[in-house]
This record gives sequence, C-alpha cells and structure tokens, in this order.
Amino acid sequence: MTTKRSRRWNGSLDSLSTDFLKDVLERMEAYGPNVQFELPGHSQRPNYQVINKAGKKMGFDKKNLLMSLNPNGSISDTLSAEFTLDAVKTMIKGGGAKAAPRPRATRTSTEGASPRSTSSRASYVPVAEVIDTVEHDKYAYFKANREELPEGIQKHSGAISDLMRNGLSAEAAFNEIIKLHF
Repeated sequence: MTTKRSRRWNGSLDSLSTDFLKDVLERMEAYGPNVQFELPGHSQRPNYQVINKAGKKMGFDKKNLLMSLNPNGSISDTLSAEFTLDAVKTMIKGGGAKAAPRPRATRTSTEGASPRSTSSRASYVPVAEVIDTVEHDKYAYFKANREELPEGIQKHSGAISDLMRNGLSAEAAFNEIIKLHF
C-alpha cells in the first residue's frame, strides 16, 4: 500500500506551494519587500512576517490573516532568514518546488567518509536586501529631540537624509541644517 503525503514546510522556500507564495507575494507588495517565515512545524503553510524598508514588521498566520507580534516584535522566536520580493517571485515563476535547481556539492576525497556523506545538497540561501536605516534613524532623532528643534525643520527632511547618507550621524545632519537655515 502506498500513501501520498502532502509536502510540508521544511525551512526552504522551494517547499512552499505556489498558491501560498502568491498570497505571501500579495502581502509583500502591499506592506514591504522582505519576508521571514516561522521555522518548520507540522503544517504545509507557516506563519510569516512581512518587513518594510524601515524594519517594521506585520505578522500573518498560515491563512494569511493578520496576527499580533510577540513581545520581542516578531511572530516567533524561531524564524527563517529574510527572503526578498525577487526571491519569492522567482519561486513562483519556477512553479514553487521546481524553481531553481540546487547545486550539488561533492567531496573530492571519500577517505574516512561514510557512504551517505559522499555528496550532499546545498540548501537555498536567499540574498538579503540591504535595508536603508537612514529614515528610521532620522525619525528616531527627530522624535527624541522634537522640543529643541526649530519649527519648520521638516521642510529640510530630504537634505538631512542626504547628509546622513554621506556619512553624518542624525545629530550632526540636523545641526548642519540648523546652521544653514535657522
């Protein structure tokens, strides 16, 4: 007798169904370019969190319904690596489990190796997108020092961001704009 078991989430993006990934992609396009999944359990679909460019997280359960985050600010204490929007799109285009062939790593020497360890599969490693923290840092400084900053400094938000991207700290960038304009 043969039984057909459903494929379960094993921690690799290619083990998720195309339909589920399409639902995840829809949430990513609406809320943020990165996603993390809860590490494997007993279901086909894991809970996941979408992360925007400022690092804010929004949690969804396996039925794609909004869920609250735990006190640590995540959906779980055990999470996968971050996957980018492009990685999810690639998996969907490739048909879910058959997205991209995984490279095989073989040992050049079998001395002292067990018969099962002569070859192994390299797992899929997502490329994490670099998240720009300038806006987050700028807002945090503004929020903490709102009372001391001059009125109308918000008009110079773009210039402050540019200074920060050129290596200045939030405090130094704000002080430079204050010297120039106030």
